Amino acid sequence: MDMEDIHYLLGGTIFARAENYMKHIESFDCETEENGVRHLCAEIEGSGDHLYTTEAWLRQNGSFVSASCTCSYNDNGNGLFCEHIGALLLYDLKEQKVVKVQRRAQTEPAKIPGVVRGVANLPEKSAEEPETPRKDSYVSGLEMLFGKKWRSDEPESDDAARALLRTYQEGALAELEDNTLPQRTGFVELEPELTLLQYGTPWLRLRISGGGRQYVVKSIEHLLEDIEESRVVSYGKSLTFQHRWDAFTPDAQQLLGLIRREVISRKQLETRGYTYSRYAETGPAGGMALTGELFDGLVTLYADRGEVGGYTLKKDVPALTLQVERRRGGVEIAVEPSLGWVSGLDFDYLFSEDTLWRLDRAATTRMAPALKTLCGKRLFFTSKDATAFCSYVLPELGRHVTIEDPERLLLNQIPLEPVTQFYLDAPQMGAVSAHLEFLYGEDRVAPFTPPPQGLLRDARAENRAAKLLGRYLQPGEPLQYSTYDEEEVYRFLDEGVPTLMNEGEVYLTDAFRNLQTPPPKISVGVSVQGSVLDLEVDTGEFPVGELKALLKSLHQKKRYHRLRDGRLLKLDDDLEGLDELNETLELSGAKLGRNHAELPLYRAPSLDWALSGQSGIRFNRDDAFRRISRSFHAVKDSEYTPPASLQKVLRKYQRDGYRWLRTLDGYGMGGILADDMGLGKTVQVLSYLLAIKELGENPLPSLIVCPASLVLNWAEECEKFTPELHCVVVDGDAAHRAALAEQWEAADLVVTSYDLLRRDEALYENQKFYACILDEAQAIKNHTTQKYKAVCGVNSRVRFALTGTPVENRLGELWSIFSFLMPGYLPPYKAFCARFEKPIVQEDDRTAVRRLNQLTGPFILRRMKADVLKELPPKTENIYRIELETEQRKLYLAAVVDAREKLRAAKPEDKMAVFAVLMRLREICCDPHLIADNWEGGSAKLDACVELVSSAVEGGHRILLFSQFTSMLDLLAKRLDAEGISHFTLQGSTPKPVRAELVRRFNGGEVSVFLISLRAGGTGLNLTAADIVIHYDPWWNVAAQNQATDRAYRIGQQNPVQVYKLIAQDTIEEKIVALQQAKQSLAETVTGSADGAILSMKPEELLELLEVPEG
Repeated sequence: MDMEDIHYLLGGTIFARAENYMKHIESFDCETEENGVRHLCAEIEGSGDHLYTTEAWLRQNGSFVSASCTCSYNDNGNGLFCEHIGALLLYDLKEQKVVKVQRRAQTEPAKIPGVVRGVANLPEKSAEEPETPRKDSYVSGLEMLFGKKWRSDEPESDDAARALLRTYQEGALAELEDNTLPQRTGFVELEPELTLLQYGTPWLRLRISGGGRQYVVKSIEHLLEDIEESRVVSYGKSLTFQHRWDAFTPDAQQLLGLIRREVISRKQLETRGYTYSRYAETGPAGGMALTGELFDGLVTLYADRGEVGGYTLKKDVPALTLQVERRRGGVEIAVEPSLGWVSGLDFDYLFSEDTLWRLDRAATTRMAPALKTLCGKRLFFTSKDATAFCSYVLPELGRHVTIEDPERLLLNQIPLEPVTQFYLDAPQMGAVSAHLEFLYGEDRVAPFTPPPQGLLRDARAENRAAKLLGRYLQPGEPLQYSTYDEEEVYRFLDEGVPTLMNEGEVYLTDAFRNLQTPPPKISVGVSVQGSVLDLEVDTGEFPVGELKALLKSLHQKKRYHRLRDGRLLKLDDDLEGLDELNETLELSGAKLGRNHAELPLYRAPSLDWALSGQSGIRFNRDDAFRRISRSFHAVKDSEYTPPASLQKVLRKYQRDGYRWLRTLDGYGMGGILADDMGLGKTVQVLSYLLAIKELGENPLPSLIVCPASLVLNWAEECEKFTPELHCVVVDGDAAHRAALAEQWEAADLVVTSYDLLRRDEALYENQKFYACILDEAQAIKNHTTQKYKAVCGVNSRVRFALTGTPVENRLGELWSIFSFLMPGYLPPYKAFCARFEKPIVQEDDRTAVRRLNQLTGPFILRRMKADVLKELPPKTENIYRIELETEQRKLYLAAVVDAREKLRAAKPEDKMAVFAVLMRLREICCDPHLIADNWEGGSAKLDACVELVSSAVEGGHRILLFSQFTSMLDLLAKRLDAEGISHFTLQGSTPKPVRAELVRRFNGGEVSVFLISLRAGGTGLNLTAADIVIHYDPWWNVAAQNQATDRAYRIGQQNPVQVYKLIAQDTIEEKIVALQQAKQSLAETVTGSADGAILSMKPEELLELLEVPEG
């Protein structure tokens, strides 16, 4: 295999990882087997210091046979190829190159014809020896170029070339034509023949048939090799066929699959020198010993038949007969029938000559030693040991054994089963004690005391009861168990008492009953008083002074809490509501102890969520609180109606989002609109702002803060959907922005970017806004930045945040957004990390997750595409305008001046020169690196595109990214690699087979992004796994772009498709979009080259493309 073969085998992502793992190889070994196959083996260090055993098999010609790795990804050859297998193959390729170089270096220069070394100290030639002619310089040059091929008078073939010829000449592939003969499929049957050897080793042979006469398979390993090589093998007159996998019946294929894994595993062990004594016991010729795992698998495979390998298959322990005979000094015990024992990996088995019983290991663990020892054997027990046998062994066999004891030698020694009685007491607060007694009929006995005359005691039952008490309490004075340790007391109350009740009868003293106190009866009343919640807490008879300590025990997740008087309170689910008041709402014991507390109104949703349905707390709410609760639980049914101009524009889920915004606004609360990408967060916000304007009660403007690349989008969307709103876009230099600030009072909406807001903080100091809305609010995820501090300084009545990814990397990012929305709502940052981030991220604490949801859930509205699928159009197109960076724009303007001169000087017939001039401008818009390798600046479009892709990938989307320029695809690939985003690339030079394989792997979910050149991906591809299409640069012919979009938007697409067209603001790209719309008919009539639209334009039309807006 060469590098390209390995890359194709693994795929781009795994190949890249494999190169890094080459340095993790700790041992490497290569052996050539008898059949010429090279066996590679290595120990490779994985993550977490795990060592994985990795193996690969290659033919003499270097072609790949198979590979396996013990990592979970490959699962010993059952999964996909992993980076460890890739590293092994790459390491071997490197080693082979080193060997070849060494072989060439070992050739003695003196033996190469034409090479003459120095003659000093060399023996003189005799006169008879002919002079070896020197080669001329031409031949010497050939030697230097081609090595051994020209080291003698006749050229020699390469070693690999000669090996290839030998392969065919020796007839290794002589059966190739015969192997392609047509034959039936699924007709060859395999029947297992099972022999259980003397020491319990399962031995398997196979019988093969084509539906008629059966033949014994002479070697199971050879059978597998025949299938691997697709050989034609004859078993007799009735059966000759090509050994292909599909020739066998489905049952036979499953059997072969089991055996194949066993054979491969055994070969791997044998190559490392491992042997097992089990394999030394052999059975009939042609068979193989089975491991416990394979034996389990074989029995499971044939379990439905009720027969396996000649044995009738049954479940559970068979009926046994225990025969007792008197012997001198004791008894002799024998169990019939005589049975053998086999241990599998997960099951145990008993077997006779024709029957196999599969035993449930968990149910038969205690009787297994007796079954192994007694079945088929005769054992002598002394009279004393026979009594112990009756107490300890016989009860384990239970209903499975029938006793034949005519002289009642054993039957008279079987004791009565006692009633175990446990007596529990609390001699003092914080301590427990216990003792036990056994009731045999009317006889009551204590442990370790002499029994009444003639009473046979059950030593097994008595010892069991004593050990059970000793598990929870400490043995003390005779017959007593006790503990004073607090944790042991808790454990005994929580676990021990229920266990004792299952074992026998439990009797409690009054002191023990009074050891525990009933849970407090707590009631909480809440009412709305203006902008605050008034909370009243009544703890009933529970001491108020104990609340603080009780809440501490709840926080520490103790099972019991000890009161000051020594009584114990069990901390069960009934007190969960009290813990919620403490943890979720930060109501400490001191606050609750005053029986009264005031909370901000924004606590209402989380308070309602925390206490609703709590069984241990009575929750009383006034009418005003109930109205707030209903508002959040039934936003869809609220009375808020969207503005009339948008009634038919908004989709149902967008109307719900509008009502949610209005509901929060009505209570002066903020929230995060976290809808999935493309669900129209902008139009929902605009409808909310228009409704506020139409109320006529608000003279203040609202502020939108967004990334610079979205400022113009907001202005356009406002003009499109809500032209009634007077929108002021803050841009330009500082003086221009200061002048714009004078217009804010008369505006309805002010739109600025995060960077400009940070620079213009002085302009906002004395300005009041109705609503401050952050778009792409993840921009303030770091609360230590100036950007965060700037937005928090804005003076507004309400605040909202828009983002599709409220949490990108850390939960602290969510805290930052909420700190902007409602300062003080969440705990301080360090407390938030300690109470939520660390338990959730590091400990997977589900309680912390639930409590965080209780706090934040009412204020986050998130809908995914799948949630509102029926409300979505089949395809939504979005134009994403991007402003060039300063240096990039200077380069573009200079290129425009040059382009104008060249267009004016160009001859009418020189269309391709015109096309090249315009192409240069488009390349600058994409990335100046396309025209200048030494460009040190950035690319605004590349940055915006990568940001869009990252956000979409985090949302679980699959992306097709188109560009006309293959060199642009290379730049995009490098950036995606840097961001750790998996991707494939498809260009016009990609061979058709590779093209089809890439499509299959993308649709299979292997990568997130498919980079495609527009020409290569315009037709003939089905990529319905993608639900986002990005056109990095606009194409002259809109039909070509639509064809590319249709790679995802076609029959079989299950998800709505979002199409994004990235356009550089105030450049030729905007003119192209206008050309697509204004000259749609022209574009649709173009035939042949997709460049026909631009080539057919008039000179004055071309110059119009180069016009740059002033400003």
